[in-house]
Amino acid sequence: MLMLVAYNMSGGGTAPAMKMSDVFILVSISIIVGAFIMHSWVEPITLSNNNSHAINTSLSEGDKVDMQFSASNATTVTISLDGEVIDEIVLAEGEKGKYTFAVEDSGDHSFLISVSGADDSATTTATISIDRQMMLDKLVYPVGILLLMFGLYKRKEEMEMEHSEDDKIVDAEIES
Repeated sequence: MLMLVAYNMSGGGTAPAMKMSDVFILVSISIIVGAFIMHSWVEPITLSNNNSHAINTSLSEGDKVDMQFSASNATTVTISLDGEVIDEIVLAEGEKGKYTFAVEDSGDHSFLISVSGADDSATTTATISIDRQMMLDKLVYPVGILLLMFGLYKRKEEMEMEHSEDDKIVDAEIES
């Protein structure tokens, strides 16, 4: 059965055409802001006696995993890598500790962070960040900046075309 589809906006209005330079500027700024948020947003993890935290990540040789801990009460933080305990950090009340793991073998790694303390209400806050040696995840910054520069160049070119008297741009709609 043949269906007829309306070719207008459902909201009851129409939108003007967007210039190509505005599209490039909007997309590039979105890429740059998204990359900045992705790289700078590190959310702390709260751990307790009954609550451990597992991290499964793909790491390359030379990457570093930085872990920072702060304890509310006396706590022992146990860090395991691929099922093998690699470090135990004993923290006194209000003390902060740090552990840095340098990756020697590329591949998938599984970290397990658990805490044990005498007090069940004790909590430990962990902040984990990964410093990658290969800059592939930072490649989006130059791409975003190049798109922004191209969009600004196109906008300047469009402005010059609008203000020149020789070449007037004519906006036209073709109706059928």
